Amino acid sequence: MARNLKTKLKFKPIDLTYIVTLMAVLTAYVYLAYSVATLRGDDGLPNGPGYISDEVWYVTSARNLLHDVFKTPASSPYFTTTRNCTVDATVVKAYRELNNIVTVEGTVACYLRRGFPYPDKTGILEYYNFEHPPLTKYVIAAMQTVRDEPIYWRIPSILLGAGILILVFLTARKLVGSSWALVATAAMLFDGTFRAMSGIAMPDIYLGFFTALLVYSYVVLRSGLAISIALGLAASVKYSGAFPIFGLTYLYARRPLWKFLLLLAVAGFIFLAIYSPFIAKMGLYEWMKMLFNSFMWHTTSRPEGPIASSPLDWLFMRNSFVLHVDPYVYASGTPVYLLALIYALYKRDEISVLYISTYGGYWIVYALGNYTLYSFYTVHFSPIAHILLAQFLASAVKAKKEDVKRWIERVKRLDAYLR
Repeated sequence: MARNLKTKLKFKPIDLTYIVTLMAVLTAYVYLAYSVATLRGDDGLPNGPGYISDEVWYVTSARNLLHDVFKTPASSPYFTTTRNCTVDATVVKAYRELNNIVTVEGTVACYLRRGFPYPDKTGILEYYNFEHPPLTKYVIAAMQTVRDEPIYWRIPSILLGAGILILVFLTARKLVGSSWALVATAAMLFDGTFRAMSGIAMPDIYLGFFTALLVYSYVVLRSGLAISIALGLAASVKYSGAFPIFGLTYLYARRPLWKFLLLLAVAGFIFLAIYSPFIAKMGLYEWMKMLFNSFMWHTTSRPEGPIASSPLDWLFMRNSFVLHVDPYVYASGTPVYLLALIYALYKRDEISVLYISTYGGYWIVYALGNYTLYSFYTVHFSPIAHILLAQFLASAVKAKKEDVKRWIERVKRLDAYLR
């Protein structure tokens, strides 16, 4: 048994040239992601750093969970408090939407929250982002215990983006070899959504990482346990992380039923374990009611606001979400999404099934009535699209070589005939 496992996990060594080139790709990636992560942002410190896009919801809910659920203050020189609690402190931010609330630096008699100044939004001190599962917020909260500042919130996103590139390379390498795997990995640098989300503290890059991990587990590790762990973690970031289950249901159809049920059980256990602090605090009934309300929220269109888009728009890079202004940063995507879908519908292999399942899940949400989807969601399935890109390029070149060989043989036969 141990010998079989050792054989199963045996990896081919990677040529030094590919390692150096991959490191160059990762270096370029870090530069691009860090360039986003160090943007100034809005609604933070006056004349200082602030939140980028929907960080206002995820970072602040993480801070609230850290304080209210885990009973731990953030590491920060700033305190959000009432005006009558300040002792010897300097006001760094006053709020219009929060009555009698200020954020100060200095000595306070009492405080509501310790940490980076909140965005000026009604009810923000009691906001927990129940619309989404809490895994991303746990990670951000952990970083807030180190230092509650923008760059610290965004470090996990940068690391996970690098992890995605490595997983894409390793998975594609298993399928088509190192050369095309490296091309597909480098092509991810041209994905505007991937570049942007890798420098922002939002859950979608986490979702992309765990989905890439799921595909890697399926293709390289061939481990049902690893697949189920990746699936459970993805679903604990966003409920859309469960979309690959449609494809896995199809792929496991010819296997013993108990294997698929075990996969679901392990994934479900991880999901419940991550939610356990909420279940303990809220009670099972209130937690289940919260899940139902979340489902209703995800299948209902939002009020007018940021630029919404349909899953069809994503394929043609239309109606891209604006993540930052001055400079403009768009979740603009890449033509690879469309190419990958066309190839997946033609190829219909295992990777194709997982891609169609993950992308198709958003069409289900759209069909259920939520027409306010956003282009930054595409980072979820971008890793699978680029693995398919590697397969497409490899098969296209192989077909071209075979065509060339056939023409050479025809020329040789013609030459022999003329002699």
